[in-house]
Amino acid sequence: MDQRIMDYVTEHREDIIRDWQELVNLEGSLREPEYLDIEAEWLKQKFTDAGVSCEIVHTKEHYPPLIRGVLGEDRPGKPVIFAGHFDTVFDRGTFGDHPFRIEGDHAYGPGVLDMKGGIIITLWTIKALEYIGFTDRPVRICFCGDEEGGSDHGPVEDIFRNWTDGCIAGFDMETSPIDHKLCVGRKYVMTGKAVIHGISAHSGNNYEAGRNAITEAAHKVIAIQNMNNMELGTHMNPAVISGGTVANAIPGECTLTFSGRFRYKTEIERVKQELHELFSSSVIEGTTSEYTLTDPFGGFETSEQIMGLWKFVNDVCVEEGLHEVGHVFLGGGSDASGMAESGTPVLCSCGVRGEWNHTDREYASVSSMSERICMWTSVLQHMNEFNV
Repeated sequence: MDQRIMDYVTEHREDIIRDWQELVNLEGSLREPEYLDIEAEWLKQKFTDAGVSCEIVHTKEHYPPLIRGVLGEDRPGKPVIFAGHFDTVFDRGTFGDHPFRIEGDHAYGPGVLDMKGGIIITLWTIKALEYIGFTDRPVRICFCGDEEGGSDHGPVEDIFRNWTDGCIAGFDMETSPIDHKLCVGRKYVMTGKAVIHGISAHSGNNYEAGRNAITEAAHKVIAIQNMNNMELGTHMNPAVISGGTVANAIPGECTLTFSGRFRYKTEIERVKQELHELFSSSVIEGTTSEYTLTDPFGGFETSEQIMGLWKFVNDVCVEEGLHEVGHVFLGGGSDASGMAESGTPVLCSCGVRGEWNHTDREYASVSSMSERICMWTSVLQHMNEFNV
């Protein structure tokens, strides 16, 4: 590996950790856009100081912002893009004031892994590239504040897709598994809600006049569960059910919330058709149903291009004496989905390594911060050798 990169990262280790600490302690969930505005300003200043031309984008009022930017827009090669999010699942103050801490090789705090560590890797990769005089191609960034469950995420996905369009490669700086693997595909998520209408009646005096909505819902729960196809990675989950009022009345209405995870878009279409047939008919005569589905989101399918990008990154790691990176297909969604829709080959889970996302046990490997800065700086140095 270029000794200049290693020396630069080693020299600035404390500065890197300090930036990581500051960003983690600038807490905010998508429910708290006022705090995410503060984070966006912090990020804009940091990336601007690193030479990136940045802007903060709001897709709607009173909603978390997005920051995007480019370094070296007039450089000759096709751009690369680093992307992800800076919101967390936790509201500010969930773990007290200044929650970032380090114990041994573990860093703790909300978002330390998911995925503020990846943003700091991006920042210092850019700084390292500038230090060694890299001018081969533009480097783009795009980080949003509403990835963790935002219901109005569509416009942001469009920005990710458009900002990735025309790039030679995209790297989503999401949390990396502890075993060094990079993500080459993610499952799509689709959620649904059904309302089952029955006929309420007194369970003693008018039992036969009633039509039990919960019983009808129970048939539909089993049917939804049976839409699984484990071999193809399709997982259906009847998740929340609610109905009835009192024990001596036949319930006239029941609601059912469910979700599915899909590795392949063809499976999404199959399940949609089966759901249509399920809710268009009834087991209990006299009951009816209506339902809604979200658009599938968060996933991207593995392709030859993506596997080619993974192999290139792994080959660079081997050549430069860095740790080899395996590959994995993950069940959770990410903004790599919108990036991949551009047609650009994309890898996900490119950030710090760690475990236990979305819990109070979330931690990131401190040593993986320097490791990944060196890795991505080296990869970009070799990017002229990558053939899509």
